[in-house]
Amino acid sequence: MPDRTVDISELKFPKPRNLGIIIVLLVILIIGWGTFVIIPAGHRGVILFWGSVEKRIMGEGLNFKVPIAESVIKVDVKVQPHPFKQIDASSKEYQMVNMTGMMNFHIDPAYVNDLYQKVGLDFADKVIDPAFNDFVKEVVPTYPIGEILPKREEIRKRAMTKLGDNLSRYHIIVDDIYFANIRFSSGYEGAVEAKQVAQQQVETQKQVLAQREIEAQQKVATAKGEAESILVVAQGQAKANDALSRSISPILVQYKGIEKWNGILPQVSGGAVPFVDVTKLGSSSSAKEK
Repeated sequence: MPDRTVDISELKFPKPRNLGIIIVLLVILIIGWGTFVIIPAGHRGVILFWGSVEKRIMGEGLNFKVPIAESVIKVDVKVQPHPFKQIDASSKEYQMVNMTGMMNFHIDPAYVNDLYQKVGLDFADKVIDPAFNDFVKEVVPTYPIGEILPKREEIRKRAMTKLGDNLSRYHIIVDDIYFANIRFSSGYEGAVEAKQVAQQQVETQKQVLAQREIEAQQKVATAKGEAESILVVAQGQAKANDALSRSISPILVQYKGIEKWNGILPQVSGGAVPFVDVTKLGSSSSAKEK
């Protein structure tokens, strides 16, 4: 099939009237779209009219603005964390102290335009970090180095009050402050560690001595118990012997001797009748039996 060349005169272009309508519709669409702005949840809109900050603030949701003339800066007003950089300070004894922390804050929604106009959106580097740095270098030197860790909560509360007062002029509200890390010089930390080891050794020795004392007391108690037991047995035996001795009478002795007599009279010469002592019958019979 032979190729057919197309003459440019045969192409159909939109008529000038239709082209004008299309251009007008596009302009209307662009302008109409530019009159709406959506502010997400947790944000506020700072309105700039030809670059100048207006007093009006846009809230969350769909808002209207003047096309081309007005632009909107969206500012986050939710609670945000901000980590502090490490700050070098000194204690009351001029011992080195390194501190890092974290601050939770939020911007007052009613004054986002004032903050943007005075400071801008890089307010963390401009006002928050310097305020924390000044606080640490002002407050930490009032504490001896041995009290910084025990009074950590007190320092934290002072930081909240101090930074809150400082940043409130920029409409930045401090919600909470945490000290992530407090470090001292290696020499001081080594001394503290050695002291803790020595204290631990002392406590261990105290426990050993206490255990030995308990064991000694137990031995004393055991020996005392055994002695008392022997004394009780001896006292009981003595009482039994005493009762037994009181119960033996001459008649009882004679009776026991008669019980043991075997009926054989002693042999005497001359045919006389021997005298029999019944008290000795038992003993003589026993002696013969033996």
